[in-house]
Amino acid sequence: MSSWWLMLPILTALTGWLSVQLAAYLFFNYALPRRRQAWTAALAQKVSTEFFDPAVLEQKIADPANYQKIQPMVEVHVDDFLRKGLPKAFPIIGSLIGDRTINQLKEIFLKELETIFPVVMQGYVKNLQEELNLERMIAEKIDGISRETVQTAAYQAIGNGLTKVAALAAALGLLIGLGQLAIVMSTVTY
Repeated sequence: MSSWWLMLPILTALTGWLSVQLAAYLFFNYALPRRRQAWTAALAQKVSTEFFDPAVLEQKIADPANYQKIQPMVEVHVDDFLRKGLPKAFPIIGSLIGDRTINQLKEIFLKELETIFPVVMQGYVKNLQEELNLERMIAEKIDGISRETVQTAAYQAIGNGLTKVAALAAALGLLIGLGQLAIVMSTVTY
């Protein structure tokens, strides 16, 4: 029997390893570019609905607790308006109201703002959703990423896994080659 038969396990191991490398190459250089538009649209749709659920976004932005966070800043602006802006716009009214009236008006304005804040913010979020079109924006951003960048990021993310899969394929190829060698050895008569 020729010693070339002993190369069979090595060749099958190499074939297993090369198959994984070829599959990765074909995926990034042929499958991904051809299907990129469909994958981009699917990914953008998934990201826009999963991570930016309009109902959750609206609920979080319109949450009354958010008004409580900005209430001190609003109070400063209302106070400034009542003390400076109102007398400037309406000098006669400004001369007729004092600190007590200003404080009462401020309290009334702040209560009303607390009531209308969620309504205003819900309307704002709805308008924002209509104008922004998150899905289109995400698709444009994804589409702007070069194939090389995607490939590099994927290899960095799965590089160790790809190496393990290639090693496993090589080991499987080696086992198949050893099995084939055993079959050849058992059928060869000396």
